[in-house]
Amino acid sequence: MDRRGSLLLAGATLCLAIVLMAAVVSGGVAAEGGVSSIGERAVAVSQAIRGEQVQLAPAPTMPPCSRVAAVGDSLTAASRSSLVSELDRAGLDNIVDGQVSRRIPAAVRDPYSGVSATRRIRATWGEADCWVIGLGSNDLESGADDPIRAARWIDEQMAAVTPGARVWWLNVYYRYEAGNAFDFPSATAVFNGVLAQRAAADPLLEVLDWFSLVEMNPGWLVDGVHVRAEGYLARTRLTMDALPR
Repeated sequence: MDRRGSLLLAGATLCLAIVLMAAVVSGGVAAEGGVSSIGERAVAVSQAIRGEQVQLAPAPTMPPCSRVAAVGDSLTAASRSSLVSELDRAGLDNIVDGQVSRRIPAAVRDPYSGVSATRRIRATWGEADCWVIGLGSNDLESGADDPIRAARWIDEQMAAVTPGARVWWLNVYYRYEAGNAFDFPSATAVFNGVLAQRAAADPLLEVLDWFSLVEMNPGWLVDGVHVRAEGYLARTRLTMDALPR
């Protein structure tokens, strides 16, 4: 290789290193085998559940939440009781709206649209400075395995929340469905990857790594997506640990 070719290769290598470092720092997905910062909290929650000592790096200083609205699917519905209890205990005004089979787009009929549920909360309960979103699982088989469509739906949901509000979005875990040939693991990877990219570019959005938490605790699963009671309690803990207060 001549000197000019060597310089070009060195420059490309440096650019790649900068891009990968930016992805890690901003909360995106690192290269395969690397560490994603969005998974740190899931690891800590899993360690705490097993009774291990946990030490997290100090979180960036953020204004505390005062009003919290949560919108999600059956996982949110199943964890609603514990989440409301913890939000009440923390002294936070809150509303938690979980619906079985809920998807993201406004085009889905009520009450199965996350966007419509979000708009309804704002119209009836009022605005929230902190939003928790637990959507995406039911969108996988309906088109979210396509990154362009997944990005459009995530953008639609983000546009529905209170302008300027911070959003914590639990990513998805979906491994299989009995009798269904659809490739849920691949679709899950696509959706979670798009969500991580969106969060890396948006300071108001943080991903809560539900996927990694379930991966570390497969005994929680009762099927490819739903979990036992201890899993829902851990989901609540993952959420509460993220909210500044």
